[in-house]
Amino acid sequence: MNLKKLLLWSFPRAEKDIGGYSKRERNYFLAGMFGQNIIYGLVGSYLSVFYTDVIGVHTLALVFITVITRVWDGINDIIMGTVVDKTHTRWGKCRPYLKYAPILIGISTILLFMPIAGIPAALKIIYVIISWLIWETLYTLCDIPLWGMTSLITPEEEKRAKLISYARIVGSFSAAIVIAFEPIVNVFAQLDLGLFAHTGKPGFEGYYSSQQGFLLGVSALTIISTLCFKLVFPNVRERVKQAEERRDTGFKENIKIMVANKPFVRIVSSIVLGAAKGMVLSAGLYFCKWVLSDGGNFFIWLIILGGSYMAGTLISMGTCTAIGKKFGKKRVLLISCYLSIIPYLSIFLFFLLNGYETVWPVGILMALAGFLTGFSNVYPTTMIADSIDYMEHKTGKRLDGVFFSGLNFSAKLSSAVMMGINFTVLSIVNYTPQIKALGERITDGQTVNFAAEYPGITLGLLILITLIPAASCALQALPMHGYDLTEAKLKDILEELGRRRAKNDK
Repeated sequence: MNLKKLLLWSFPRAEKDIGGYSKRERNYFLAGMFGQNIIYGLVGSYLSVFYTDVIGVHTLALVFITVITRVWDGINDIIMGTVVDKTHTRWGKCRPYLKYAPILIGISTILLFMPIAGIPAALKIIYVIISWLIWETLYTLCDIPLWGMTSLITPEEEKRAKLISYARIVGSFSAAIVIAFEPIVNVFAQLDLGLFAHTGKPGFEGYYSSQQGFLLGVSALTIISTLCFKLVFPNVRERVKQAEERRDTGFKENIKIMVANKPFVRIVSSIVLGAAKGMVLSAGLYFCKWVLSDGGNFFIWLIILGGSYMAGTLISMGTCTAIGKKFGKKRVLLISCYLSIIPYLSIFLFFLLNGYETVWPVGILMALAGFLTGFSNVYPTTMIADSIDYMEHKTGKRLDGVFFSGLNFSAKLSSAVMMGINFTVLSIVNYTPQIKALGERITDGQTVNFAAEYPGITLGLLILITLIPAASCALQALPMHGYDLTEAKLKDILEELGRRRAKNDK
């Protein structure tokens, strides 16, 4: 019975009224967000490296796989959003899914990182497609309800904006833990358990297995993440309701409502166009691993570059609510997008003119890029929550699940854009066969000067972490010029909705 309670989290507290929105409830929600973001960070940052460098999937095949999985995502997200908004239980419409989904997403995450390097290439691709589709489906099952809760926990816009800001900050802390995943892999990879063949790694003596390191490292972090994620269901409540007769809408009607919501369309377009800014972290793993550390231990470079970037992001995310309140979210978002171009172009020119021996000035530029990026990490999410209020005011329908499925879809589409660009550029520079041959040299104990021996791959990786993010910064700003849901307009909408809800309660 105790094991069942642990797995299903069916404790009496889950049925109790815990009163109004409080800091205690906020902290439980953020703990769940922390766990979910560790899983998302592992998959978003390390899965591509695992596929290309550990189990040897060709980059061209990965471009094809990315297209397949994202087409399914587009369908899956809207379906799940519609299902959430049609859910009516004593727990609400988003919260029930958070009871069981964490365990499922934990299991499917471990399955993504299974050590299948030795199987035939065709079977490898089939396994990658199936496991990825399963993971995407289950992740949607938990992600849309989790983010949907941000607009249901409290009807007060300022508290909601702070909650979303805190959630994004916690997500960044999760990313910092993901940066530390490299030494975790190294610890597990050196345990000679007799399960996997020795692959070797520059700077490490004796046994080393990348497959074992990834599998055990991912398993350890996923278990911790799942336990954190499960804290949401028994400790968080939904409080924003709408009239019973206005609840259910069909799939086609939901699509029409989403398209008719002009602020929402602009926000989603902005998120997708700004997706390639994330290349600085995803492709940055390749850059740190090969260009800066010649295939050896690259943790120190992740700290200098990735850590500086995340530190800058945390600073801006911690202040963005106050800054947005003073100057307006739209204005701050536009200015930060355009200014973000400067540090990325500066990093490109610095490496091109000075080589790859001196790195510390780039850490300063990365911190600046991260600071400017932090605003675009928070504001679009709060703006989507605002667009839900806008649409409820306009139509009387509150579709939290549907609109946050749009956020989920835009995040996944953004990830697809990043991975698609990444794999395409790596294919152009002939990455897979060269790295495979290099891996054989490393297994034999040979050393390498990567930047000198592989200038094509080096330049391709540099472009991925500088020029492409710079272009994406400019593109992200374009849809937001026509965004007209101002703070003053939103204030009037929330006041009117408050009067309506009070009338419905009576």
